[in-house]
Amino acid sequence: MINIRKSIKKHWLQFTLIILICVLAAVIWVIMQDSPSEPTITTNNTIQGIQELLLNEQDLQLLGMTTELNEQDLQQLGITGNGTNCKIEEDYTNIVDSSLGQYSICIYNISSLNDTEVIIELKKFTNFEALNGTYQYDSLHLYSIEGLISENDYGDQSRFRVNNVNDYGGQFNDPNVFYYHLWFSKDEYLIHITSKGGSKEAADYIAKIGRRILTKFG
Repeated sequence: MINIRKSIKKHWLQFTLIILICVLAAVIWVIMQDSPSEPTITTNNTIQGIQELLLNEQDLQLLGMTTELNEQDLQQLGITGNGTNCKIEEDYTNIVDSSLGQYSICIYNISSLNDTEVIIELKKFTNFEALNGTYQYDSLHLYSIEGLISENDYGDQSRFRVNNVNDYGGQFNDPNVFYYHLWFSKDEYLIHITSKGGSKEAADYIAKIGRRILTKFG
């Protein structure tokens, strides 16, 4: 009789343990289904990759820019031996969440401003958190409010600024050299256009370049 009771008790404990395991598994499954997933970016544009946003010969002519740079300028940006003024990375890892995207960097001269170079960076992201985090960090962390020219005049979000003495390390910059920066995002892309030169007229060129790139989204 004692052995029967022990057997029943043993089987009851096993049955209870199985029930608890099933309940725990069900709870974990529900939590996983309800947990928010990383927001992806959905768009209606027909742009398939950053190659379609690169400036072509017609764009450069309309914008008054040339590809005439020396090899040293190209090599400093890692642009070597490809016969273009651009470098493209198909598998780019962003610094926010290490997700893969695309990246390109190009450099040009402004024809009428002999000492002014323009660098255009394009980044493609797979989720909004990475895009927005990169945009906020890149356009804010080294720059002061005094240099802000405009905000949210381009694309989905944007900041247009010029360097000044209140920027991080700004006191060491040559006061006769102007650095204009335009960051803007459109759908899953982040665009950064930078100029370096001795003329304030470069601001108009940077604005026109930004508008030109935006037209490629349709």
